[in-house]
Amino acid sequence: MKKLAFLLSFMMTVLVVTAQNSKVQSAINYSKPQYNQLDKAKEAIDAAIVHEKTMNSAKAWKVKGDVYLAIAQSTDEKFKTLCENPLQVSFDSFKKATELDVKNQFAAEITLQLIKISVLQINNGIAYFNSGMYDKAFYAFTNSLEIDKIVKPGAIDSMIVFNAGIAADRAKMYDEAIKYYRLTASVRYEGSKVYGFIANVERERGDTIAFVNVLKEGIDSFPEDNSVLMVELINYYLTKDMSDLALEYLTKAIEADSTNATFHFAKGALYDKLKDFDKAKASYEKAVSIKSDYFDAYYNLGALYFNKGADMLKEANNIPPKEQKRYDAAVLESFKELEKALPYLERAHEIDPKEKSTMLTLKEIYFKLRNDKEEYMVKYQQMNDALKAME
Repeated sequence: MKKLAFLLSFMMTVLVVTAQNSKVQSAINYSKPQYNQLDKAKEAIDAAIVHEKTMNSAKAWKVKGDVYLAIAQSTDEKFKTLCENPLQVSFDSFKKATELDVKNQFAAEITLQLIKISVLQINNGIAYFNSGMYDKAFYAFTNSLEIDKIVKPGAIDSMIVFNAGIAADRAKMYDEAIKYYRLTASVRYEGSKVYGFIANVERERGDTIAFVNVLKEGIDSFPEDNSVLMVELINYYLTKDMSDLALEYLTKAIEADSTNATFHFAKGALYDKLKDFDKAKASYEKAVSIKSDYFDAYYNLGALYFNKGADMLKEANNIPPKEQKRYDAAVLESFKELEKALPYLERAHEIDPKEKSTMLTLKEIYFKLRNDKEEYMVKYQQMNDALKAME
């Protein structure tokens, strides 16, 4: 009787194991394209991987990965609600299968499936990003990178790393953004640009010291390609009234790229602010010699002479009435300075005929000089009419 009982117990154990292995096989069959019953495949494999007889089966976990990958790839609406994140479940299942597959029986198949998941995650990341779901985009991109570590040890997909940084940045996940931007910078992908992104994150976090240091780091790391970082740093120093530092980096920027009109204009604006007329004029003139339609530079050149003439006119108005000759001479000199502004302002007006500040300044100068030359009276009337037409 004892022998018979033992035999019956053994037969029951075999039957249980067989039943669970049958569920694994059922999942395989249900997921085949000709049957396309992914709901039943999911039900079968979910039962198999929690049963004590097959929960440690590499094959069961590998099949679970296959089934959930099929669900993720399916275009059938009835299968899309079977799982919230089938790609993640598939990835986790393949990882579990790999741990249990001590003989590497399924290694080649799993690798091919993981590559499919990686591609799908990249596509999902792009779709999420374009839809404004930046946090989901970040996790999709980093999931792809995690798979790469398994199937391509030591390799770095620089573009996906950079995209992960951008997605984290947009999602305001600043620690993650800096982590992936730094990894991007470490392989020198996107050149100096990535330092601008890192600096911006630091500024968003309110760390202006780190913001400045990152810009300097990028400038030093890419001496031949740092103009954007230079502009950022110079603008920062200008807004903080740190003229000496702004001038230092402007000089470096021009040494590196003497044909950059923007740098010469910025230097002119800085000297303008420091009330150094001659150096401001020289820098603005250099800017327009490089860029012949540089409106701002032409306008500022005109403004240099206009402001100088206006200041001289104020001084003239302080001359006592009894000193009429001295007053007349001072006014005449101020008008000469105003007249020097005209070629620059007229060129600015030619570049942008609708810019109102230029027109108003020209109108004022023409009015002041109307008695000196008849042409200025004509130009005053023309400008006055043009301004009225804009009202």
